[in-house]
Amino acid sequence: MKRNLKMAIIAALIIAVFAVSFISCTKGDTTAGAATGLKTIVPGVLTVGSDCTWPPMEYIEGDKIVGFDVDLTQAIADRIGLKLDYQNTAWDGLFPALIAGKFDMAISSITITDDRKKEMDFSDPYYQTDQAAAVKKDSGIDSADKLNGKKAGVQIGTTGEIEAREIEGLEVKTYDDILLAFEDLKAGRVDAVIADSYMCFAYVKNNEGLDVGFSIITDEQLGIAFAKNSPDLLAAVNSALKSIKEDGTYDKIHAKWFGEK
Repeated sequence: MKRNLKMAIIAALIIAVFAVSFISCTKGDTTAGAATGLKTIVPGVLTVGSDCTWPPMEYIEGDKIVGFDVDLTQAIADRIGLKLDYQNTAWDGLFPALIAGKFDMAISSITITDDRKKEMDFSDPYYQTDQAAAVKKDSGIDSADKLNGKKAGVQIGTTGEIEAREIEGLEVKTYDDILLAFEDLKAGRVDAVIADSYMCFAYVKNNEGLDVGFSIITDEQLGIAFAKNSPDLLAAVNSALKSIKEDGTYDKIHAKWFGEK
């Protein structure tokens, strides 16, 4: 009986070893397994910086940070097997903090530009946008020409500011927080707010009396930013982003925040 019991125990151990090996091999085929051993600021944690004043991409709702970028980043963190620490920080300090190593990456509706690529690396593009001008419904502003002699609010250091400064005769007022620019628009202190088109459409949808006067075609690509010394993490994020797009996860997140494509 003891011999049979001993053989049974040995058999059970062999089965257990094969089971663990099978699970390990299965995980090794996923993005999470491929990312094992990734170097991050906090081991096992993806620390992300974002200026959370940009609905519907990232913003504060109650005591939580929510938005399209937040859900997308959570999906990426899940794929590469890391916990997510999503931190709110001011836009004008976001890139310096990333470069200094405070964040593993930054996602904050960041347009990929040649100037920014000199200082940071970028993921594959994950969203395309143009610029637009939000105005009051009765303003009659339906083209850039109509802004001659007017004042527009923009967030400092954004592509919205760049485009606004190209409009002849337009006075440009900069803000650290784009939502303050919209408050000034509602109060009549500026005549327009120029920002990413999806944001303008989302904002006017929820604020009666405002409309999108016109769009500025820029064909911008949004990307996730990384310090130059993190190629392994960048590769893992690109791999995760690719699988998220291929298996329908991206479309589900997009539908949640923007409706069906």
